[in-house]
Amino acid sequence: MKNKNTLIFTILIPVLIVVVVIVAAYELMNLSSDGSEERAGQSETSGQDNSGEETAEEEAAPEKSNITISTVGDVMVHDEQYWGAYVEDTDSYDFNPVFEYVKPYLEESDLTIANFETTLAGEERGYMGYPLFNSPDAIADALEYAGVDSLVTSNNHSLDLGSEGVYRTVQELGNRGFDVVGSYDSAPESRHVIKDVDGVKVAMLAFTEHLNGMEAPYSEEEVHNMIDVISEEHLTESIEAAKAENPDLLLVYMHWGPEYVEEPSDEQKYYAQFLTDLGVDIIIGSHPHVIQRTEYLESGDHTAFVAYSLGNFVSNQRVETISEEFAPNEDGVIMNFDIEKDFESGETSITDINYTPTWVYRYSETGERPFNYEILPVEDFLNDENLPQNIIERLNGSLERTNSRLQLDES
Repeated sequence: MKNKNTLIFTILIPVLIVVVVIVAAYELMNLSSDGSEERAGQSETSGQDNSGEETAEEEAAPEKSNITISTVGDVMVHDEQYWGAYVEDTDSYDFNPVFEYVKPYLEESDLTIANFETTLAGEERGYMGYPLFNSPDAIADALEYAGVDSLVTSNNHSLDLGSEGVYRTVQELGNRGFDVVGSYDSAPESRHVIKDVDGVKVAMLAFTEHLNGMEAPYSEEEVHNMIDVISEEHLTESIEAAKAENPDLLLVYMHWGPEYVEEPSDEQKYYAQFLTDLGVDIIIGSHPHVIQRTEYLESGDHTAFVAYSLGNFVSNQRVETISEEFAPNEDGVIMNFDIEKDFESGETSITDINYTPTWVYRYSETGERPFNYEILPVEDFLNDENLPQNIIERLNGSLERTNSRLQLDES
């Protein structure tokens, strides 16, 4: 009996071992297969998620871009202004307070442009105001602080300190990151500046009617290589070159017209229509130092908006320094353009035009120089109890003049 049992165990043990091995192998195969399927499933799911993400990204691409462009008039620096900006403790100049109250308005826009009607020829040339302007570099720092992006530099004072003044002005402004429009420190390859503002390509150009005779020592070619001067030929060539780069919007500053005159001249109106015929969208005027009216002009299917003059943004031209008749020289305006680009159609349009009236406030604690200068958004200060009553009255007068002269609602 013992021998028979031994024989049975001898046969069964190898058989059981084989069965165990077969079962284990089978289980391992199933586990491997399940894992592969799971990984395959994960891979397929991952692929579906990526596709969804790409679709979401495509769907999230903006269909339109809406931006605001703000433009202002003449930034001037007369003697009294830089005297008032002088800081004796540091032997330096600080113009930042001049722009403190308009800074929120300028910063709010996506692109802010001003006419820089002075030069930065350097301290060694001597600072001076009218009739030949040379200002401390700190005025550029203040404009940067205030939120200005682009500066127009072609005007009748561009050559006040000669070619070296032109070159240094362009370089100092460029070093601070400004787009410099209308003058050059060497022969330019192009006369326009194109700025991409949230997907909207804005082409900017600027031209001046004259240079106060300061161009006399230079050849026509030398002047042409420094400053953009108004002529039909020059306007046509420059604007066509800008259009060749397919901008969404063409904006041109024109330094033109007689000074201190409310109504635009026949020549201003002629060139405004000429620019409209060339396809310019927005025309901004400077030089008269007072606000002039606005209007829409048409050429075929094209419509342009022109503001013949935005007046002084800051200067010392005022009642106290000249006469009562110069009250309009204290008025300025921030002209705002709401622009919309439809990426699907490629069309760009001006959806709204509005403005913020400004007034230059000059005061001194002693009533004598040095004076402080501040650009006030008029409607923000009409009920300011800290201002003298006569200043409130002047603010009201300024607002009435600005609204009457711009005629924006009638354009």
